Amino acid sequence: MVTIPTRDAYPTLRLSTSPMTASSPPIHVATLNVRYDGQRNSPIAIPPTGAVPPAPRKPWEDKYREQAWAVRRSRLVDALLSLGSLDLIGFQEVYASQLDDLAALLGPRWAHVGVGRDDGNKAGEYSPIFFNSDRFTLVKWKSVWLSPTPDVPGSVGWDASQTRIATLLSLADVHGGTVHAVCTHYDDRGVKARAESSLLIRAAIRAFVDEVEGGGDPGPVLLFGDFNSPDSEDGYRNITSFDPLPSGKQGFTFLDAYTHLSARRPGHIAQSRPYGPKATYTGFAAPGRERTTRIDFVMLAAADGGDSARGGYSFSQYAVVDNWVEEGDVDGFEGRWSDHRAVRVTITKA
Repeated sequence: MVTIPTRDAYPTLRLSTSPMTASSPPIHVATLNVRYDGQRNSPIAIPPTGAVPPAPRKPWEDKYREQAWAVRRSRLVDALLSLGSLDLIGFQEVYASQLDDLAALLGPRWAHVGVGRDDGNKAGEYSPIFFNSDRFTLVKWKSVWLSPTPDVPGSVGWDASQTRIATLLSLADVHGGTVHAVCTHYDDRGVKARAESSLLIRAAIRAFVDEVEGGGDPGPVLLFGDFNSPDSEDGYRNITSFDPLPSGKQGFTFLDAYTHLSARRPGHIAQSRPYGPKATYTGFAAPGRERTTRIDFVMLAAADGGDSARGGYSFSQYAVVDNWVEEGDVDGFEGRWSDHRAVRVTITKA
């Protein structure tokens, strides 16, 4: 497994010189806010079987309550892997001990990059990207803090309640071409911070990709994570806007997989509609007891001067993977394995 834990060793490797072709296989992507481990100072080792049985539920306890990370971790990884192949996974709210758990549960072919947001090393939450190292080779990566000082670890932006981060990654595909991926987690309280974060990363991602590609063939640019911003808010509107950036810098516009799914039509066999619940945030509550919303997204950068995706890709599959188990699994686990549902997307070369 390839792991780069520190921010002062961002490697740059030679890009693939072969462009992606129409025969390039699809790229399968998932994003999930795992919910931080509130008991991370007393970690529980992963048993040989992977799964930790849940504690017996007391008569007064809600089955949808938040259960320990040690109980939830294997269920959420199993849920991600149970629905087919994955090539890239973005996680949010991941502390260092949780990062180790996810790496162990996913297995040795999964490499990952990312840093703790508080110090650019291991302190605080990560927004890591895991990638299939059988398919991809690391080209370059970096971290950007969502603040007016994006290169300063731990910096807080605008009206945000805490430090926020984005992880930028470029990969060489064994099938040819370069794939770019960005995982982020916006602030949950600062409305202005979410709006400004979108403007910031549109420019930051563009500068990063332009540097990596050096004028070569454009590859797909995937952006995913927990934006804490519904589609009615400027955090979402700014990331999907075709308007020039107020700063005057070059930036990408991003297309939302949910609204740009290449759906079934006469002569085109495809997924009929986005699958699963619309909302991606649920909280640890029973259905109907908490306001739910769609705030977790997978997006593709639009091609310059057009409304189609960069690199000739389109969204061919979209699904929201529910985060709860009804009536108990083989070990008796019942309830939610996170307060967010996972989003799974497939992009296909036209």
